[in-house]
Order: sequence, then structure tokens, then C-alpha cells
Amino acid sequence: MFMVSFRENIKNSLDKSLKDRDEISTATLRLILAAIKDHDIQFRTKKKGEHISDEEILNLLQNMIKQRKESVKIYSEAGRIDLKKREEKEIEIIESFLPKQIKAEELEAIIMNSIKELDCQSLKDLGKLISSLKQNYPGQIDMREVADLAKKNLK
Repeated sequence: MFMVSFRENIKNSLDKSLKDRDEISTATLRLILAAIKDHDIQFRTKKKGEHISDEEILNLLQNMIKQRKESVKIYSEAGRIDLKKREEKEIEIIESFLPKQIKAEELEAIIMNSIKELDCQSLKDLGKLISSLKQNYPGQIDMREVADLAKKNLK
């Protein structure tokens, strides 16, 4: 079974948004592709290969969402509802390329099971826990939330 890469999926979505004349979607997808291209250039400059991996694209998308969430908060406080709504729409578009996000209730159970499986005893084991969760649930978990929940459960 052939799986379409994030890169191809985003390019196909850009083509569709151009045909649909969806300005916000087109602008957002172009921003994503430009960011990926910038990272590809940095990657080649460091002689690590031609393109960044899907995992790195996933991280890039998550960072873009974090930035927009901060902007939403700032625009909300400033009373700029128009800009806030645009950022929220961009978040929706970017999130559409991420794997299904794990909800907070599920996340706590996953963390507790992982703590048991990995035999995590204290906060010193936080790195091991986070590393394992990143590997097992790529792009599905907010690592800040993981760290907060793990700190509550590790002494």
C-alpha cells in the first residue's frame, strides 16, 4: 500500500484550494510549503540529505500551530476578532494534516501505562518517557501536556 507523504498531501491540497479560490487556505498552504522548503535548504546546507523527513514536517506543523495559538490569544486580548478568526482558520487547516490528536483523558491513561511499562521512578525518567511517547505517538500528542501530566505522576 502506497502512503502519500505530508509534502504531497499539502501540495495536492494547495492545488484544490487554488481551484476553489479559497484565499486563506491557499495562503496558509503556501506558508507551510515555504517553511518546508526553508527547512529542506537548511538540511541540504548541513549535508544531511535532500529533504526533511515526514517526522520533521510533523514537528514543523506543530510549531506553526503553537505560533498561531499564541497569536489567537494576543489578538483576543487586543480585541482584533478579524485577525483572531483568521489565525483560528489557519490552525484548522494546519491541523487537518496532523494525525488524529489524542484527547486529555486518553493521554493520562497512556502516560500512566507508559510509566509502568518503562518503569519510570522519578522526574529523572521524564526524558525516557517523553522519548518513548514521541516514538509511539508521532504528532498525536502535545508534549507540553505530556510533561505537565508526567510531572504530576512522577515524584
